[in-house]
Amino acid sequence: MTPILYTFPISHFSEKARWGLELANYSFELKALVPGEHIKTLKPIVTDLYVPVLETDSGVIQGSGNILDVIEEKAFGHKANPEEKQMEEKIDIQIGKSLQTMLYFHILDYPEIVGKLFLLEPASLSDTVAAPEHFDLIALSLKRRYKITPKNLEVVKQALDEGSKELISIYKDRKFFNGNSFGRVDLTLASLMGMLAEPKESPAYPWFRSVQMPESFFTWRKELGVELLFDRIKEFYKEFRNQSK
Repeated sequence: MTPILYTFPISHFSEKARWGLELANYSFELKALVPGEHIKTLKPIVTDLYVPVLETDSGVIQGSGNILDVIEEKAFGHKANPEEKQMEEKIDIQIGKSLQTMLYFHILDYPEIVGKLFLLEPASLSDTVAAPEHFDLIALSLKRRYKITPKNLEVVKQALDEGSKELISIYKDRKFFNGNSFGRVDLTLASLMGMLAEPKESPAYPWFRSVQMPESFFTWRKELGVELLFDRIKEFYKEFRNQSK
């Protein structure tokens, strides 16, 4: 069978896996899923119902980092060293997971925004899209999964701030984390923070351009003070994200 990559269209962890596979010229079928409806598709093959999931003849691989492990030498020309792996995992948590919490914090009060972002194909900005079916239940589930509470939001904001400052201190002096070439850390940063930097080469770009985000989102994004990282991310997408299906 042709390997199948299960994703959500706007998922930044899905983008991390997809970018790596495409960079490695790994042949696969892209299967986008609707959040909520994904349960019936994934339940027969994995116990924890999150994406990305790569289904192959030899087994099922879940999680963007595990998927990159399979193709890293073809994608980047070498295996990541321990320092790179450690930083990748740090970005996954401090940036990737924190941004999941913050995104849903800003949009769950706007069912029409969620409705557009959950579509399998991007709408236009002028389109009117209904809230997802059973939205109240979906919103409650997302608040629980991403721990959207006042106390945890403060923890998440601090983690995001600390992670961003460390990355700025690194990327202000060099283009690539390893100092030589585009690698796992660079791809991880770009894919996971791409939802904020909005590079046009990102496959999720049409979805985020189809909605008018709340003013609170733009205020928060500006206050992050990570323009240097946004610029680097846009460079990475322009130079290394040209093979998207």
